[in-house]
Amino acid sequence: MKINEKAVSEAIGFVLILGIVISGIGLVTLYGYPVLVKEQSNTDVRNMERAMIVIQNDMKSLCFKNVPYKETALQVSGGTFEVINASDYGGYINVTNGTADFQQDYYLGALTYRSDRGTGVITLENGAVMIRQDWAAGSAMLAEPRWFYDDSTKTFVIYVMNITTDTYMAKSGMTTVRMSLEDSSTQSIPVWPGDNVTVEYTGGSSGDYSTAWENYLTGTSVGMDKTAIDGKYERTDVSKLVIKEYRIKIRDI
Repeated sequence: MKINEKAVSEAIGFVLILGIVISGIGLVTLYGYPVLVKEQSNTDVRNMERAMIVIQNDMKSLCFKNVPYKETALQVSGGTFEVINASDYGGYINVTNGTADFQQDYYLGALTYRSDRGTGVITLENGAVMIRQDWAAGSAMLAEPRWFYDDSTKTFVIYVMNITTDTYMAKSGMTTVRMSLEDSSTQSIPVWPGDNVTVEYTGGSSGDYSTAWENYLTGTSVGMDKTAIDGKYERTDVSKLVIKEYRIKIRDI
């Protein structure tokens, strides 16, 4: 008796095609989806880098252009944007003119973005936009503050931007950062011959950005030397130290 095998061939073909489809879906899920998530996370971080630089420029307008109030609209995707008051932040910069005549701590505050999909953390601290990877050492400065040293007059100028807020703020999605300049002050401190101006950086609750600050402070624009004490730097050949402090209040996000 002759057996008809046409139905068997169709069943085997269907099983093979189904197996190929399921294997393809599995491969895409196993290898493709993590790549897509990582790429989306990188896109969110890059967008927030640009947003933080925009906020930094708005802060410069408040401090240096006599603009009383600024609003910055931004889209916070794939993470959380938070405002940390200077008194709660923990990070500060200690400045001394090398003697007991002047020594003062300047508490900073910060605006911070933390990615939910990845490990990227972006912080706007003391006029500098910086990035680091959570649970990893090292950091980089994306946009620098305005410290400088004038060779002709041997004047060292330090800008301090203090961020304050009435309450802790955090938000995702569309938000508008509303801020104003509350107060400003300028100190002109003489530096005696043979004394060095020292700056000591201590990181706050958004993470350790000591590497970024080290690269900036020891760079050509500031020209400080790293000391044997971690986070402490000194500058020689200074006749006058000028510290300009600006207190910026974040009213709402």
